[in-house]
Amino acid sequence: MLRDITDWEHIGYGGKSTLEKEELRSPEGLKYLIKYPRPFEVGVSWEDITELIAAEIGKILGLEMMKVEMVIRKGKRGCLLRNFVEEYDALMAEEGGALLTELVEEYKEVQECEWKNLELIHQGFQMIQKFPHWEFMKSEFIDMQLFDILIGNQDRHPYNWQLLFLPTIGAKFSPIYDNGASLGFRFDEDQLKFKAVSEQEMNKYTKNARVKAGLFENKSVKAKDTITYISEHFPIEFEESAKKLAEFDIMRYSKFINSLDVLSKAKKEWLLNIIPFRRKKILEWIGKEE
Repeated sequence: MLRDITDWEHIGYGGKSTLEKEELRSPEGLKYLIKYPRPFEVGVSWEDITELIAAEIGKILGLEMMKVEMVIRKGKRGCLLRNFVEEYDALMAEEGGALLTELVEEYKEVQECEWKNLELIHQGFQMIQKFPHWEFMKSEFIDMQLFDILIGNQDRHPYNWQLLFLPTIGAKFSPIYDNGASLGFRFDEDQLKFKAVSEQEMNKYTKNARVKAGLFENKSVKAKDTITYISEHFPIEFEESAKKLAEFDIMRYSKFINSLDVLSKAKKEWLLNIIPFRRKKILEWIGKEE
């Protein structure tokens, strides 16, 4: 039974997004954002549910995630997101893309270039290493890469991560958010039934995975190439991220998926199979087969 938040105060609308959003205030006075799934001719998408599941996957990896809850508002299902700027009492929050555009020439060149694959990845990371806050955020940024590849996140562009500026410690990498474009969120029930039991289909889905790596607005690169690059150029941070992936608690994840009443049988089967499959493949790619 999902919590009904119909009586919460509407205080605004979220920024530009593929999903309908509302900014809300709880009865306790706390700020939240709710995202609604996109309606189709028949039924609705499940991008709000993948947001919830991705957040749990991140927590199991030991990453700091935005708080997510499935709720009902005015008869519509949605995912409720805690406003982490208020939660951390941040003086200011800036999206990565807004901050990186201060590297005027480098940012423009990377976004408009003709480079592809490893060369594009190299140029993107050359750019971000000139960012003043790079050294302190490097480990969290690398963690985010492996997390996104594990969940198949297709939309980690530079405006989908943030820095928080706190009164006591200064800049801090924000909780990871906006993870719904993942986990096969575009697949319908028939596709999921087929893909969930086909190793060939899961392998194709994993092998063909592409990411924006938090660096590219309208470009994407192969997930496997991204892993190859960061393992060679950031070995210390990469080793720590890989360790988190190797220690991922599959039993905890499976228990969570099985607890979700909002999931159909096909979605459950798909999710129970694809994450262990992708994890195993990534560990094979980096030479840490179990």
